[in-house]
Amino acid sequence: MVVRATCAAGLALTLLASSCTSATPTPSGSPRPLGASHLQLIEAEDAQTLDPALIDDPTSLAIGSEIFQGLTRLDDNQRPIPSLADHWEVSDAGRTYTFHLRSAQYQSGATVEAQDALTAWTRALAPATASPLTIFFSPLGVRYPGDSLGAVQVVDSKTLRVRLPRPDSELLTLLALPPYWLVDPKQPSSGSGPYRVDRWDHSRAIHLSAFDGYWGARPSVRKVDIEIEPDNAKRLDRFTSGAVDVAHGFTGPQLLAFARDPAHAAELHKVPTARTTWLGFNTSAGSGYGPPDRLAIAQAVDRSRLTDLALFGSMLAAPATDLLPPGVPGHLNRQLPVHDPAAARAALDQASFPGTIDLYFSTNATVGRVAADLQDQLSSATGRSVVLHPTGDFFNQAALDKLPFFIDTWSADVPYPSDILENILRANAQFNNLRLFDPEIERALDQGRAAASWDAALTAYQQAESVALSQNRVIPLYSGVEPYLARPGLSIPFIGGMVAYRWEEVR
Repeated sequence: MVVRATCAAGLALTLLASSCTSATPTPSGSPRPLGASHLQLIEAEDAQTLDPALIDDPTSLAIGSEIFQGLTRLDDNQRPIPSLADHWEVSDAGRTYTFHLRSAQYQSGATVEAQDALTAWTRALAPATASPLTIFFSPLGVRYPGDSLGAVQVVDSKTLRVRLPRPDSELLTLLALPPYWLVDPKQPSSGSGPYRVDRWDHSRAIHLSAFDGYWGARPSVRKVDIEIEPDNAKRLDRFTSGAVDVAHGFTGPQLLAFARDPAHAAELHKVPTARTTWLGFNTSAGSGYGPPDRLAIAQAVDRSRLTDLALFGSMLAAPATDLLPPGVPGHLNRQLPVHDPAAARAALDQASFPGTIDLYFSTNATVGRVAADLQDQLSSATGRSVVLHPTGDFFNQAALDKLPFFIDTWSADVPYPSDILENILRANAQFNNLRLFDPEIERALDQGRAAASWDAALTAYQQAESVALSQNRVIPLYSGVEPYLARPGLSIPFIGGMVAYRWEEVR
């Protein structure tokens, strides 16, 4: 994942009135009723912006996705389905998409029209907007501020045609995300989603209510209050006292202590994220690691022990069963090399492998704990001395092919397999720290990008991954999870990926 600079809130959203009254609900000593028509949430950080052209942080994304919509949305499997476009046709061998918009209105009362999409997307690309998301328009043949959207044609008030320079199976997923969300051009804080902002007390709380003119099913949750509390201990206390319904963003030690009480078992939910972490071998600097050596190292790793010891009882991660994490479509429960220390040592001994293994990693504290446990595991299993190399300029050194064997991680900005695989397996990709070039992988990635259907795309991407895994060029370690605490009595269909759950589906 490329770390982006995040812009401040813009547009008329900054004009939303702030209240002088306290936004913090009073703790209640009595249990809240089962079910929910009024949802009380708590976040560690305020939304940085609710401008769809600028949204680039998890809190803003989660809240913004309830206010604004794109032509598509993602279902519980992260598959794109109709949203403001109720159907579409694909023609010209996957290069032309014709979208037909449903009858919908914005929270301002204005009607959603096809021109609004072109207006919103053009604004996102305008240099004055300074959007960090312009790369999301790459399938349309543009990616830089100031680029012109010649690929988009407004056919009539309810029909939009998009012509791509080449087929791109990621398009329908991207259309569900900012900066593709539509807004009322005359009132940019107004979206077409199931909830509208009533009041935003910056850095304190956001208050929203259900939009009665929403085109979809009427949400059971009619009001949502979001309290902002940066202090982890206070946030946990707000949940345990019954003052809020859902909370997250806690530390590993906090979660372990919380989970020790059996009474909390039904309140803790581990939601998969789009983050994946692996061991990698650079084909240049790590050329000394042959296929038997890489397999042996894979057999030396006990993933369950790793996440239990280094990631707080697996509170912050789950043992990997694939390079693609469960929060990204295309994930499989693969048969990765099983933990077999005896086989690992025998293979390295037979290959006369040197007595030292050098492991490189970034200076991130979490990765440091992971590296320390891997040092112990690899040493015990292989009989080799494992030397740890915390590297302050890890990414620069990796890009220069100076790291033979390393821990690497990626967090997808888009819940689609190409976001991970194109970046870490594609030849000459900026973040291909493996320095991998394999014609079979290249063909499979090309097929995934050009696939005419969702299923065909996933199959192709899974094949690209299979090649890399079969060579043990990458050894998946763990997939990210975000623990959520939810009060008993609430029915929350957690889905993971980019957004953990949807308010309108809470019962």
